[in-house]
Amino acid sequence: MSRRADPTGLAPLIERIEQWVTTSRCFPALERDRVSIEALLKQIRERQASLETPLRILLLGGTGVGKSTLFNALGGSDLAQAAAVRPTTRELTAYFHEENGSGSLGALEAKARLVPHQRELLRDKVVIDAPDFDSTAEENKKLLLEALRSTDLALCVVTGEKYLSSELFTLLRQHREGIEFVFVLNKLDRAGDGEAIAADLRAELAKHGIPDARVLKVSALAVREAQLRAEEQGRSVLDDLPLPPEAGQWAKLRNLLERELDRVRIREIKAAKLADRVRGLLARVDEHIPEEVPEKIESWRLGWSATLRDLTNDLSRTFFGAIHHDFELRNVLRYLFGTAFPGIFGVFIGVVYGVRSLLMPGFVRARNFSSSDLEELLGERLRAVEIAQVERRVEVVLERFEQEGRRLGFEPTRPEAEDLPLRTSHRFVRTRVPQGVATLVTSVRAEAARRFYEIFEQTSGEGDEPTRRLQIVIWNALPVLVGVLTVYAFLGSLFPSTADPSSVADSIKGAIPLLEGGLVFLVVTCLLEWPLAERVIERRIYTSLTLLEGVVERAVESCLGEAIVTEPEAVLADILDRHRDFLRLRQDAGRILPDEHRPPERLVAPGPPVHLEAPTEGEPRKPEVVRERA
Repeated sequence: MSRRADPTGLAPLIERIEQWVTTSRCFPALERDRVSIEALLKQIRERQASLETPLRILLLGGTGVGKSTLFNALGGSDLAQAAAVRPTTRELTAYFHEENGSGSLGALEAKARLVPHQRELLRDKVVIDAPDFDSTAEENKKLLLEALRSTDLALCVVTGEKYLSSELFTLLRQHREGIEFVFVLNKLDRAGDGEAIAADLRAELAKHGIPDARVLKVSALAVREAQLRAEEQGRSVLDDLPLPPEAGQWAKLRNLLERELDRVRIREIKAAKLADRVRGLLARVDEHIPEEVPEKIESWRLGWSATLRDLTNDLSRTFFGAIHHDFELRNVLRYLFGTAFPGIFGVFIGVVYGVRSLLMPGFVRARNFSSSDLEELLGERLRAVEIAQVERRVEVVLERFEQEGRRLGFEPTRPEAEDLPLRTSHRFVRTRVPQGVATLVTSVRAEAARRFYEIFEQTSGEGDEPTRRLQIVIWNALPVLVGVLTVYAFLGSLFPSTADPSSVADSIKGAIPLLEGGLVFLVVTCLLEWPLAERVIERRIYTSLTLLEGVVERAVESCLGEAIVTEPEAVLADILDRHRDFLRLRQDAGRILPDEHRPPERLVAPGPPVHLEAPTEGEPRKPEVVRERA
């Protein structure tokens, strides 16, 4: 947009706001109010497009306040129907300059009766007479609201009987942010104390957020009668006519419309009201952004990390929980680990487990076990895990992620791609879950079976080479010592230093009990080490199954990483980015908007309107800024 078409410099800010609102769907409160916010954006775009168009002045009033008579007096002819029967205004009547045309009315052009004129002082204004705001006809209400959405300045016509109308103040409250209001107290000839009524009206308006309102007291009927008399005399009704005292401040009203509202002032009003609407929109959006977003996101991230750990542990129990208590499988592992001890003690344990293999289930099968047999056994156990069961567990975890986000004030949403619209959380990462779970179950079955024998071998030879040698020494030190001492004693008794050849047979007979005792002592020593070996075997079984559970952790990361790690992290990052973008947007708005419209740290209330006041002589005209109440 060129500088001529955008004299306010607000076009880039409006474009950024619109883009942010369009792409930010992670705040539930914003989503609930999206229709209203998008309607505000549409109005702002329309206002932005109308910056160089004529000023739209709407005659706003209730039934019987003389609005049509006032409209006729402003035009100096019977532009609108005025009668004693009320209501009489059932349509829009647009009073516009011929050279400007009626195109600036937009969609209203087709719904209005068009009255062109050639009055130079009203060249850049379009005066519109609208239906009464308290009309009971629905079509009249809709037409009035449509006209209000594109109005720049409203001449609000009241009388001494109806200036405190509840419908009036409801309308003012709904539209005061984007429309400039000037109040016309009509029927001054029947108002009694017009000044007191005007003062009371100002006080009531101040209570409703419009302080220091401008109120002009007139009698449109007196003015119109004076015009008709002038017309009968052949004089121009739009010249400065002698008016009766009842006409009141008619000259001021004409001066406002014809001279005070020059091209520069019109642009000021339009720019100020556009800034009001932009600031009001930011305030509306800001109300829907949760407080302390970074802190809540970090809390959400930590909670999700703990949930993922719980999921991995849960899936590990699902796959291998039963295996921990599988009697046959544990006996197979006990046999394999038991017969893996080296040295003399290993021979003893091998004999013990060989005997047990003849008596206990599991040990018999384990005697001829190979790595493929072990993989097949584990595969049998893992085939009991159903894909649907695992899928449901993953779904529950993802539901917890979404519920936690909503509890904190966020809606987990992610775009499929940059050029596609955001999808809702009901489809959040769901499309990847079934396929990922099927791959997960298959992968765990295959990987666990393949890794089982490797883990067994790894656990059997715990530690590095020096550690394994040390373990061999520890387990066999006492049995070897007993065996060495027994052999030494046996040989010493067999070949004494003073041996008599005649007593060799007696020496052999005496050494046999020593040998028998040594063997018994060796067996007793191994029996004493046996309970310790059983504890080591149980620990190795537990370690093997625990290492086997690591297969699940790797499979979860590999098969479901996109759905439960990458996607959620992208969601959290997206929400943080949306929040940071809004903070930057709000800060930039504070620099771009005029000072009198600069939003506070948290935008919660509409900003100040620019009220029209006639300048004093010799003083440049500038808007009077009044702060509205929050």
